[in-house]
Formats: sequence, structure tokens, C-alpha cells
Amino acid sequence: MGLDIVASIVAALLSLLGAGVASTDIIQKLVRAALGRKEPEKPYSERLTELTESLTKASREVDSVLVELSRVAKDRAHTVQQLEADLATMENREKELKDRIDALEKTPLAVAEHFAKLVAPGERRSAMRDYLLFGAGVVVSTVIGVIIQVFVK
Repeated sequence: MGLDIVASIVAALLSLLGAGVASTDIIQKLVRAALGRKEPEKPYSERLTELTESLTKASREVDSVLVELSRVAKDRAHTVQQLEADLATMENREKELKDRIDALEKTPLAVAEHFAKLVAPGERRSAMRDYLLFGAGVVVSTVIGVIIQVFVK
């Protein structure tokens, strides 16, 4: 009778151990592969959670791309506005220069030569005056320097 009980306990333990081994994922996959059956699908809630996480990640990436596109568009718009302002300034300057050229082309050559003759002597006098003022400044500063040296000692 004692041997029957021990044999029953050993049989029960072997049965539990066999069931435990058979219920592992690896064994289940091997059995399914041998029988030609597919992997059971994940539960709906788990698939929904994975899809939600994937959608959230994709949404964050799209948001960052949109922010970057917006920044680039603003920079380009600012650059275009600056170029338009520069172009308008250059067009105005070109118009002014064309007006000056037209006015100078209409001026007779004799008038221009006469004006040059009138200006030339004034420029020579002005240069002579500048040299005299410079020389006077040197003399005055030297005299002041000598006076300071005499009274400081």
C-alpha cells in the first residue's frame, strides 16, 4: 500500500512537471509549427495599446517636422522681404543716377569747362590756406610748449 502511494505521488509530480514544460512558449511554438498552426493573435486591448503608442509617436514626429517647416518658411519670407526692400532701394538709386546722367548730358561742354575753371583757383587758395593754418598751429603749439617748460621748472 505504501508503494502505491509513493508511485501515485511520483506520477502526479511527473505529470505536473510535464504540463509545466509543455505550457512554455517555446514548446507551444514548436508544437504549433509541427502541427502547421498559426501563432494566436494578440488580445485586442494589447494591439490597440501598441497602435495608440505608434500613432502618438508618429504624431509627435509630424509635429516636429511641421514646426521646422514653419520656421524655414518664416526665414525665407523674411529673406524675400529683405531682398525686395534692397531691390526697391537699388531701383531708386538707379533712377537718381539716371536723372543725374541725363542732366549732365544736357549740359553743354563749354559750361562744364567754364565751371571747372571757376572752381580750380578756389581749390588752390583753399590748399594754401590749409598749409598756412597748419604751420601756424605748429608754431603756436611749440611756443606754448616752451612757455610751459619755462614756468613749470
